[in-house]
Amino acid sequence: ALLPVRHGLAGAPVVRDFALRPAPGRSPLLPAPRDPTPVWSYNDAVPGPEIRVRQGERLRIAVENGLDEDTTVHWHGVRTPNAMDGVPDLTQPPIAPGETFLYEFDAVDAGTFWYHPHQRSFEQLGRGLYGPLIVEEAEPLRVDRDVTWVLDDWRLGEDAAIADDFGSRSDMMHAGRIGSVVTINGRVADDFAVRRGERVRLRLINAANARIFALDFTDHAPLVVALDGQPVTPHPPAGG
Repeated sequence: ALLPVRHGLAGAPVVRDFALRPAPGRSPLLPAPRDPTPVWSYNDAVPGPEIRVRQGERLRIAVENGLDEDTTVHWHGVRTPNAMDGVPDLTQPPIAPGETFLYEFDAVDAGTFWYHPHQRSFEQLGRGLYGPLIVEEAEPLRVDRDVTWVLDDWRLGEDAAIADDFGSRSDMMHAGRIGSVVTINGRVADDFAVRRGERVRLRLINAANARIFALDFTDHAPLVVALDGQPVTPHPPAGG
């Protein structure tokens, strides 16, 4: 479990300590009785654990590489010191198997962000290495529920295994890898229960390689309150 710990004296930033371990595992992407899918994941979960802090707090995240190849972690959309940006051989040496790298940066901006590798990301991310990073405002919006959805698609075979054709010439010729199965938070979508009159803040993260998701809210009236982690004047989504 991710258990943040407070540190520091009065006036110093609150420091939140977390640990992530990318490693092979299995995840039930498809409903039973289908077998769990072999994946790569953070802390044995797809998506990886949600990291949630308040704006102005400092994050300190120890990443232990449990893969058989190098990796890094990039904090997508987050303003970080250059050395913490997770770009292998440019901002840091890649994290070798069995090694640990400590990322440390301040949560400067509030918003919905996410983390994933920048080392062979077309495959590492495509096998399940990603997770949400939520930075709450000093004065959050007043809602009844704050919900995060990580959207993804997977190219699965009849045996529920991920097709091992990452980086194929066909995908490169067609602007990316399109999967055959769509998931929300690592599961094939089912019902999502809401109460009449309930205000839900729905945070959307697209972790797919190439798919653009078009969400249909039917008779509901959603309002867009932020884009790419930045607040906007609330407005209905384009196209209704």
